[in-house]
Amino acid sequence: MSSLPRTRADQRGADLWFRLMGLPTFVPLRRWFTDLPRRVAPLIASVTIARFLLQDLVDDAIEVAVEFFGTDEWAIFASVLVLIGIALAIAWTAYALLRGLLRRLRLPAGATVATAVIVLCLVGLIVGGYLMTPDATVGPVLSALALVLGCVLFTGMGGGALLTWASRLAVRNVSAIGYMASIALPVILMLVVFAFFSGEVWQMASALGWRSIWTLALVVGALAVVVVLSVCAKELDEDMHVQGHEHRLALVVGTPAEGRMQEDTPHRPLHRAQRINLLLVMAVAQVLQAVFFAALLWMLLVVIGAIAIPYGVVELWVGAGSASMPLEVVRIEVASATLPLTVNLLKAAALLSVIATLPFVFSAVSEARYRERFFDPIMADMRRAIAVRDALRV
Repeated sequence: MSSLPRTRADQRGADLWFRLMGLPTFVPLRRWFTDLPRRVAPLIASVTIARFLLQDLVDDAIEVAVEFFGTDEWAIFASVLVLIGIALAIAWTAYALLRGLLRRLRLPAGATVATAVIVLCLVGLIVGGYLMTPDATVGPVLSALALVLGCVLFTGMGGGALLTWASRLAVRNVSAIGYMASIALPVILMLVVFAFFSGEVWQMASALGWRSIWTLALVVGALAVVVVLSVCAKELDEDMHVQGHEHRLALVVGTPAEGRMQEDTPHRPLHRAQRINLLLVMAVAQVLQAVFFAALLWMLLVVIGAIAIPYGVVELWVGAGSASMPLEVVRIEVASATLPLTVNLLKAAALLSVIATLPFVFSAVSEARYRERFFDPIMADMRRAIAVRDALRV
């Protein structure tokens, strides 16, 4: 029985499976750029849509927001942020719809439609560039060609596969919010709430700017990545030695390698690029789960604060500060309506959510009940990918 794909269709199926797992480096280098029009057309279309929407939308949105909200900077910022999110959502929807359509078309028809989409996007980018800058010479042409070439290289080298996988992972994490709420939140929320009703925390959060809070989030994210990578690297090395033949047979069921795992199929060491790809996938998966957990915790704290902490108490906790660090309580107003929220509440909730994310990551990779829901499924996918790679000898 051959352990290699026997037809082009088998090869395409195996390559697609690895890309859907976010593992483009498991595809042989000689096939990185195969079937490229169908793979790159959705990305080019979504980037083109995002570029047109953001170019035209942001400036107009700022003008409308200034006219509507006056000098309220937070309302202007929030409205522009919402419109940018809508523009990106439209671009992502176009990506998903076109990708699904091209997948359903047979190869010749799909390649033709994809090529037509690429040409239309290229023409649209060039025409749009000249409309934006009528006095330009070759700038819009070079810019459009560079954008398309960048998308081609990004997709051919596996970026499109990672983008698709990350989108699917985000959707899966949204569906796992119920698990987070029932398993992870109760213990951590119980500890966080005690700090949340502390005046010192509100003073510290009020003194920090949003840039400092984002910097803290990046530091926490970096620490989380280090923890996840160290645990994953150790477990991958151990798995290469403990998997028996029956276990490996079970792993490849329902994959392109089903029926091709032989008893003498050897464990082969991972190439450096493949190992980095595996660790990157696991780190991104865990960080995305941490982001969803932090967002869920932040929303809960904002709701609790809006209900249980009156404006007067916030003023009492924050105080006036000092000469070197003056503090103030800033209400949030939208369209001349005062919301039961303050910027101080948003900052305090964000600060505690960021800090609480780190113990969530530690628990997800160590404690059994967290690990079963948040970490083990990721490791199971990676073990399956390694077994499929061994069976197909790629």
